Amino acid sequence: MDTNSIILELLSRIKVLENKVEVLEKKLIEEQKEDLNKSEKPAFPVEKISDKYRALAEYLYESWEKKIVLTYAEIENILAFKLPSTAYNLPRTYWANTLTHTYATSWMLVGYKTKVNVSDMSVTFEKIIY
Repeated sequence: MDTNSIILELLSRIKVLENKVEVLEKKLIEEQKEDLNKSEKPAFPVEKISDKYRALAEYLYESWEKKIVLTYAEIENILAFKLPSTAYNLPRTYWANTLTHTYATSWMLVGYKTKVNVSDMSVTFEKIIY
């Protein structure tokens, strides 16, 4: 067997192995998604979430999705009131993941953190992996 033949054979084997790895990686990702969706929810922290923002906390808790994107209008519909002007004027501050903001407990205590998208006035709630 000459050198070129050996190289071609090795490249062929590498390609086969790469394909097998890709299949295994996809399978692993799917299994991890299933495990995450099957994970037990912690008890809903009723006494720690303000009545005013409880509807948002309940929505997120019941959804239990890894990632939830909501527009300001959708959030206001869930809460049944208009968000304060700071949510519009200082969105990064308003949606900060800090327990010093009592309204932030509505997402943090049910297992989410936020990222605000200023350009389309939406908020992404991402499940915190425990």
